[in-house]
Amino acid sequence: MRYCGIDVSARPGNQQLVTLHRRRGADGDQELVATFYEPGDPEAIARTVLGFGGEAVVAVDAPSGPRLDLLAPGRALRAQLELPEGRYERHRVCDAVLFRRSLPLYPVPAVGQQLTAWERWIEVGFRIFELLAPLGLYRPERAPDVVMAPVGDGALRFGRLAETYPDAIFCSLLGHRPSPKRTPWGLQQRIAALKLRGVVDADGGLWHRTLDELDACAAAYAAYAMANGLGSWVGDPREGVIVLPVPELEDKYQKLPPPGRHPLV
Repeated sequence: MRYCGIDVSARPGNQQLVTLHRRRGADGDQELVATFYEPGDPEAIARTVLGFGGEAVVAVDAPSGPRLDLLAPGRALRAQLELPEGRYERHRVCDAVLFRRSLPLYPVPAVGQQLTAWERWIEVGFRIFELLAPLGLYRPERAPDVVMAPVGDGALRFGRLAETYPDAIFCSLLGHRPSPKRTPWGLQQRIAALKLRGVVDADGGLWHRTLDELDACAAAYAAYAMANGLGSWVGDPREGVIVLPVPELEDKYQKLPPPGRHPLV
C-alpha cells in the first residue's frame, strides 16, 4: 500500500509528492518509510500516483472543490453549529469547524466565483483532484446532524482520495499549536510529531527536508490514518470533508506559553 501526500503550490511545476509504506524495523516495531519525489506539475504527480494502481491512498493539501454556501444566512446548518450571526457565512462547513478550534484556513471561492491572483494555488488543487478522480473522492456517509466523526474501519469504500490540512495535522498530533514552522522550535516539533508516529527518512533524515516536503509527508500520514481507521473527518460530504489523523479533535488548539525571561537590571 502506498500512502501518498501532496502539497499544492501556486507554481504549477512545484507540486510536492511524498509517499509512505510500512516496513518492520530492526527492533521489530512498524515503521512508515517516507519516499520523497522531486517537485513536478499536476499531470506528472497524477501519473506517478495512478501508476501505483489500486495500492494508492492519497491526501491532498488543498480544497477538493468550491464552496456551496451551506453556511449562508438562513441555512439550517448555521443553527446546528451555533454560528454567530454575520460570521462564517463564506466558509465551507469543514473550514468553519476547524476555524472555531483555532485552526484557521484560507477561504474557498464559491461555485462560479472568479479566482483572484492569490487563489491560483486553489485552482491548481482543483486540477489535482480532477486528475486523481479515478481513485474516488472520499465522501463518508453521514447523518443530517453530523459534521465530524471517526473514519472507522473500511473507510476506503467511500473513496481513496481525500482533502487534508497539514497545519491541522500537526496541531492535532501535538495537542497544541506549535511555533511557526519557519522557526527552529516549530520545525523541531513538527519533525518530532512525524517521528513519534514511526515516520522514517532513510536518506539523511527529516531534518534535511524542505517545509513543503514535511507538509506533504504530514498529508501522507493523514492518508495512512484514513486507510487504517485511525483518523477522523470534518465537514459536509456534499462540498468536501477534511481528513485528519486523530480519532477526535480537541475543542481548541492553543499556543504553549512563551519561555521565561528574566528582566534586565
